[in-house]
Amino acid sequence: MSRGQFTRWAVIASGEGGGRIASQFFNRAENPGIEDRILVMNTNRNDIRNTIDRIDASITDTGDIGENHALEFGDKQGAGNSYYYGRQAAEQDLDRITSHIKQTFTTADAFLYVATLGGGTGNGSIPFVADQFKQGLTVSESEPWMDSVIHVAMAVWPYYWEPDQRHFNAVSGLSRLLRNRDGGQNADMVMLAANSHLDGENGSDYDRVNELIIEAVDLMIGAGRETHGVIDVEDLVTIPRQYGSYHFTPAVATEMNGDIYELEYMFDKAAENPFVPMDVATSQIVFPVVRAPESMIDNGDITEPEVYQAFNQWQNKHDLSVAGQASLTPKRGRGSDVDVLLLLGGFDLSPLLNHSMEQYEQVRDNLARGNTAGAEGLTEREVQSVLDNLADYRDQNEG
Repeated sequence: MSRGQFTRWAVIASGEGGGRIASQFFNRAENPGIEDRILVMNTNRNDIRNTIDRIDASITDTGDIGENHALEFGDKQGAGNSYYYGRQAAEQDLDRITSHIKQTFTTADAFLYVATLGGGTGNGSIPFVADQFKQGLTVSESEPWMDSVIHVAMAVWPYYWEPDQRHFNAVSGLSRLLRNRDGGQNADMVMLAANSHLDGENGSDYDRVNELIIEAVDLMIGAGRETHGVIDVEDLVTIPRQYGSYHFTPAVATEMNGDIYELEYMFDKAAENPFVPMDVATSQIVFPVVRAPESMIDNGDITEPEVYQAFNQWQNKHDLSVAGQASLTPKRGRGSDVDVLLLLGGFDLSPLLNHSMEQYEQVRDNLARGNTAGAEGLTEREVQSVLDNLADYRDQNEG
């Protein structure tokens, strides 16, 4: 990827939850980082239809979406909330999935996989498909540009009130996005968001959560589109790979008056809004992205050195010493509203996992007693392997 070239992202969303998020990408009339490189996949044609129905037909040709940007895969009508069946469906149709991606995107620098971790279809298929691309096992249908694609996953944790099986799925999905079956790295970067943390423990407003996710993705993608201190996707994965810590969560603060507030204060406000429960002080890597009106940047009201200086001051204030790079990226228009994204990486996962590990253990114990409810198609050995891979990843980057 040339440094003078805008990063070309492509979105691969699987499952009903992933489709809900992807529908908002279609609704954006102007998204130069993604353009029309979007594919929604599902094992159920009705769920694909629901995704298309959410799209504003006045903005996007929904007929074209149904024909060229949607794919039904597998031989079953649904995965039954079992990630085993979701993965199995992707295994059955891997060549067709790969071929459709090739035809839909033509070229891309980075894939953004989108899935909700509580379900079966997206949670089963996305880790598998990402791993197949990473290992180069799709050669029969791939093209040279696919070999250098960077693989980023956006994974959404279920609400805390959801059934045990969904939390079992979530723990398994996180593990499988981080590590493949052999214990090697899977996705190059895993971004996490938790429904209950963004919408309240008793909430159920998926649209609100999805809007926040899209906002964070826009900020991240925007950082690789202009030349004011660019953080590109290559930067986002190179440093974390050195640390072995490639799980992240966005923390966002928007529309802050740049004429009134100092950048250090803006970082503090963003840090108060991570997308999962976590302690910011446990972060090992932080990528700050500041998005300001073009007029402020052109007039020198906010500069790249000032962003770095504020980042260093913020670290010193909170007794942090983290790896990372800062970016200043413009947005259209005048005014003084500034947006800040902190990509927080390598943090202690305990506050998030504590909401689900008891339910995970319950399903695992049931499986050991011969009750496969919630773990259909899985063996005790595979379930234990998933847990061991997650524990090993955490030991390496949190210990």
